[in-house]
Parts: sequence; C-alpha cells; structure tokens
Amino acid sequence: MDNRQLSTTKFLNGLKLLAVLPPVGIGWLIYLSRWQWLKLFKRPKTIAHDMMLAFILLLMVVTGLNLNHHDWKSVLLSMLMLFVLMNLWLLCRQSAHVITLADVRQFIIQFGLYIMVSGNLFHWLNHWLNFPNWLKFLLGDLLWGYAANKNRLFGSAYNPNDACCLMLIALGLLLVQLTTHATTKIATTSMQWTQWGWAALLMLGIYQTKSRTGLAIMVLMILWASYMLNWRHGLVVTSLLGAAGMLLLIYLPRSHSWLASWQGRTEIWKNSWALFKNAPLFGVTYYGFAEQYLKLTGTSVPHAHDIFLMLLASFGILGGVGFLMLIVGGGWSMKQIWQSPQRHPNLRYFAMTLPIILAYGLTDFVLSSMQVLIVILLIIAYWHHEQHAQPQLALARKKEIHHF
Repeated sequence: MDNRQLSTTKFLNGLKLLAVLPPVGIGWLIYLSRWQWLKLFKRPKTIAHDMMLAFILLLMVVTGLNLNHHDWKSVLLSMLMLFVLMNLWLLCRQSAHVITLADVRQFIIQFGLYIMVSGNLFHWLNHWLNFPNWLKFLLGDLLWGYAANKNRLFGSAYNPNDACCLMLIALGLLLVQLTTHATTKIATTSMQWTQWGWAALLMLGIYQTKSRTGLAIMVLMILWASYMLNWRHGLVVTSLLGAAGMLLLIYLPRSHSWLASWQGRTEIWKNSWALFKNAPLFGVTYYGFAEQYLKLTGTSVPHAHDIFLMLLASFGILGGVGFLMLIVGGGWSMKQIWQSPQRHPNLRYFAMTLPIILAYGLTDFVLSSMQVLIVILLIIAYWHHEQHAQPQLALARKKEIHHF
C-alpha cells in the first residue's frame, strides 16, 4: 500500500487526539496531510469542481500579491497558514470517501461532550492542584484570550467561544439524530433517553461558556427540534420560553456587561472595516491584521470578531467576494438537493450545522482555532461529498428504472 494513502485508523486517532491532546492531534493531522498538495499536479481539473479549494487558492494568490505592499514576514506566515489549510482541506475531502458520516458525526458529538465534562473537571482540579502551563497547554486547559474569560467553561478548547461553537455543532448533529430516530423509530427507548441526556449535558455546557450568541442559537435549535418532533410540542416549548422571557433575561450569562460588550464589539467591527478601506484590493494579510489594527487604534486585537469582516480586512474585496460566492453556491446547491426527489437523509445534518457555523461566525472569528477549523473543514468536506454523490445517485436510479 502507498504510504501516502490515507489510513482510516490514523485519521480517526488524529481526531481523537484533537479533542484530548489538541497540540498533538493538530500536529498529527498536519503531518498526515503533508503530501496532499501533490494531488493538484496529478488532477488539476478537480479545482474547477471544488469551490472550497478554489477559494483557498484565491486567498493564496491574493496573499502573494501583498509581498510588495506589506511586511514580508506576515505575508510568508499567511502563505504558510493557507498552505496548511489547503492540505487539511484535501485530507478532510479524502476522508469523506473512506470514513462514514456517521463515524464523523459520532466523533463531533463525543468531542462536544468531552469539552463539557473536561471543562468542569479541570475547573474542579485547578482549585486543588497547580498544574504547570505546559501540561495545561497539552490538555487544552490553558486559556487563550482575555483574562476575564477564566471563569467561563472552555474544556480542552482553550477559549470559551471556541468551545461554545464546537458544542453547538455537536448539539445540532445530536438534535437532528434524535428527531430522525423519533420519526423513523429506529432507535430503542433506552438509546433515545441516553441521547437526550447527552443533549442536556451539551446545553448545560453551552450555558456554562456564557456565550450570549451561543445561548440565542441554542434556543432557536431547541425550538426547531421541538417542532420537528411534534407541532404541539413546539407550541408548548414556544409558550414556555415566551412566558419565562423575563426570567431568562435575568439569568442571561454576563447580562450586566451586555451593553459594554456590544459597544466593544461594534468598535472592533468599525475599525476592521477601516482596515479594509485602507487596503481594499488585497487586504493586509491574515497575520498582518493584528499589527495593522494596533497601528490604527493603539489597541491589540487578534481578529475582527466577524468572519466576513476578517476576510475583507485580511484578503480585500477578492477574499470577501470569494466567500460570498462560496455561501451563495452552497446555499443554491442545498436548495436544489432539498427539492430533489432523490434527497438523501444526511442532508438534514448539513442544513442544521452549516447555518450554525455561519451564524456564530457573524459575531466571532472562531476559525482562528485549529480545533474548530478542522471540525468545520470535516463538515464542509462531507457536504462537498454529498453534493457530488447526489447526481450519481440520481443517475443510478434512472438506470435502474430504464433497465426495469
């Protein structure tokens, strides 16, 4: 067997390490993807059929054109980051052919549960033991970001907002699985109760991250799941949430600082837009954002806290337009497949998770986390596989009918 061929066991082990020992898992997956770029030379025509790959290559071209306009170090670091991103994308795309979506779905759900359990466990242990920073870094328990976030749950994800995003994705997959099982009656009662218990743990974990955006998205997901199970259940849950509206506002995480937080976030968005206007064509590069933001405002901010503004500021109008085309193209494909008579049941998982990723990305740039990035690349890779499998499925059914 070719030693460059993807090994299912090695890839799954890398995903497990990504959750439990993040630096080791990230390093291992990058190592597994090291030869993926060679596929572009072997099968260059595949670029035309892969919008995600074309988008990454566009960002690399834009970054390269910045070499004479910005600090060469930030340009080279950004190019290296995009090269790693491209290899990881190609690795995830290949994994969709050898690993089932059910296995990946189970991993993401277990990852979300591990974040919740480990976050509470680390919080308890840190009261009794003083772990060295190198061990915390290895376990993902070393906080990255503002010191004020230290009392928020983040488990093995380094940051509470990144942890919240991962648990929202896990909860979305689990809720679709639960509603599917309930309507098709393919799961035992004990299995369904166990999965509802997992859902409750994920909801508690999302609340403990104290992410207001995460909590709002979670409420919408609960409403969706209740209506999918039974419209009467949906009305009951909607009525209860409406009646308890004021109580929910009182117990909203960090409700005392909501206005100050919103003002700070809008200030970052305004300054990020100013960075884009200063370099509208090619941006300031990904790793040049923080440096240029510091020069502009005198304050240190790592990213724009918005995926679209971050792409605009880092890669200019070409990066922003490329991202919009990616969303519009994916949305159109989703609509076409949804209306198709040969619609695959897996489509519901993508219809849930992809909007979650986009909605959360409007208030935070969670792609700066390699853990979140790899999980999102996995979901998009399986969506890419689903898009290309659907026409083949329709063609196969036409052949069967014709043969009959």
